[in-house]
Amino acid sequence: MEQTDYQYAQAMVAQLKTDYQVEVLADWGQGNPDPNDWKPGTWTRAELDRLHNAICLMVGILGGNEKFVRNLGGVTVKKSDIGSHAGEALSHRVSFSTKGTFSSWTVVHEFAHAWDANYGWQLSRRLERYTGGFTNPALSLMKRLVRLSDSGLFNPEKKPGRYGRRSGCNRAGYFYGDRPSGSNWSFNRLEDFAESVAMYMGWERGNDLSPHARNRIIRYQLQNGEKDPFHVIDNWMDYARCFYPENGDYTKTKRWQFVDDLVNGRMEIS
Repeated sequence: MEQTDYQYAQAMVAQLKTDYQVEVLADWGQGNPDPNDWKPGTWTRAELDRLHNAICLMVGILGGNEKFVRNLGGVTVKKSDIGSHAGEALSHRVSFSTKGTFSSWTVVHEFAHAWDANYGWQLSRRLERYTGGFTNPALSLMKRLVRLSDSGLFNPEKKPGRYGRRSGCNRAGYFYGDRPSGSNWSFNRLEDFAESVAMYMGWERGNDLSPHARNRIIRYQLQNGEKDPFHVIDNWMDYARCFYPENGDYTKTKRWQFVDDLVNGRMEIS
């Protein structure tokens, strides 16, 4: 954070706390004992704005400040060394990596995890059931042993057709049922819920998430061996039957319907 942005940043932090019960742990500020010794920390003004705008996007779709606060129960946000991940989340806590910046998609994805965690991870379990999925590590291992998996035996292979995208071909043994917008070796019901929330909030809404959401779907119209909008080469045509929704419309999926029911109060949670 630049010293010239100090007042702006403090006001933004205060607003996030007051309006949404989101507390940003500032790692910037004046030095002690020398107030002229500025400590820039790891945050930037642009990141605070991005965080604020993504939260506002969620608030609008969830139906206002009160519903947002009730669903997430208050969240503390910080920058931290979390390895190769862009973000991590638990109940009432979201961390973003100090090794780089984060996107609006990452904000919504991690806050969706925090939402799920606030309800004891029952939202992701209910999504799993709703979409016809299940988790069975033993069956997944058997599938890999008889070479019916698009991954290696205990890890993905970083080459087209071997990233572990097919149902049950992941570390968790997660069989994802109805078509998600994507999958890989790290996919499980928790990641499924977070990605489904982000897809719902971005799909055809003309907001900061919308290009990312659209790109997750249109890549399955690419030829095998082509590079997708995220710079990944894979056999996209082969995977279309696993992920491409009816007529390319994500609203036709069970995941969109699940989140729509959840957001609009047609699903009781406690």
